[in-house]
Amino acid sequence: MTVELVVCETCRRPEDPPDAVRPGAELAALMERVLADAPDLAAQVRLRPTRCLMTCSRPCAVAVRSARRMSYVLADFAPDEATAETLAAYLRAYAATTDGIVPFRQWPQGVKGRFVSRLPPLDE
Repeated sequence: MTVELVVCETCRRPEDPPDAVRPGAELAALMERVLADAPDLAAQVRLRPTRCLMTCSRPCAVAVRSARRMSYVLADFAPDEATAETLAAYLRAYAATTDGIVPFRQWPQGVKGRFVSRLPPLDE
């Protein structure tokens, strides 16, 4: 079952100049490289940049979702290698579940405190 990582490519911090590369776009590019360098993870995860996740007060934001699993929105990420590693670790743990619920003890440190919302699976 494919996991989708939705990255808000329009996320930016209030202090960022309007014409600068947006941190959300930087994070999307970092995740693209992570997936390119990890074929096993790329086989399970599809990257989907999007224009807005409406978490503007908490950039950078991502959503993790999959059919028949809980979905999550996470925010307050920096567009850097540590975030990319954290997200890759969380995606691996999420992909290993059948319901999308990763036990707290398996959460990478970098996702703690960054959850914005959790959505139940759609009824099919």
